[in-house]
Amino acid sequence: MEVRRTVPVALDVDSDDAALLEDTVDTFLWCAQYVVDHAFQGEYVTTSKTTLDDETYDDVREATDGFNGGLVQAARNKAAEACKSVVERWKQGKKA
Repeated sequence: MEVRRTVPVALDVDSDDAALLEDTVDTFLWCAQYVVDHAFQGEYVTTSKTTLDDETYDDVREATDGFNGGLVQAARNKAAEACKSVVERWKQGKKA
């Protein structure tokens, strides 16, 4: 079994770059939340990355003034995995 560890790394950036990084993180998280909100609309939870991409990519890019496409896709992937995790917990009778 493979063991993974997460190591926090302090970034040494000036205040302008720090503000830009914070804006990027905030936009990334907004994108992920937008996709999650979309996934939970309707009777079923959408967990397919392809379906979520087809249904949200253009809207997210437009709403974020052309946020980097790779980051939009990464946010979508993060959202899809979170939705899958919720559905799996529900199937096990657990709260999520």
